[in-house]
Amino acid sequence: MSVEVLDGATIRDFVEDESSFNGSIEGRFAALDANHDGLLSYAEMARELESLREMMLAVASGLGFLPVQMVLEEGSFLKMAVERESVKIAA
Repeated sequence: MSVEVLDGATIRDFVEDESSFNGSIEGRFAALDANHDGLLSYAEMARELESLREMMLAVASGLGFLPVQMVLEEGSFLKMAVERESVKIAA
């Protein structure tokens, strides 16, 4: 793990570079496929999803307590977090 400085442009440029982004997806898939069968088992995928926890906590830390508006994809983890909070507030 390392601490790096990045901004929105860095992320956007990476995602928009088809070759770099697709290469990283292929590399990540290969790393997750522990038994190299070309398929991801629940356990293999769960390890990757668990790493999203760290990323989401980093985003939360960066946002602090200032509310922001952003477009969230249906079914995304951030959308689920918002829906969970809405249920808590309504109760």
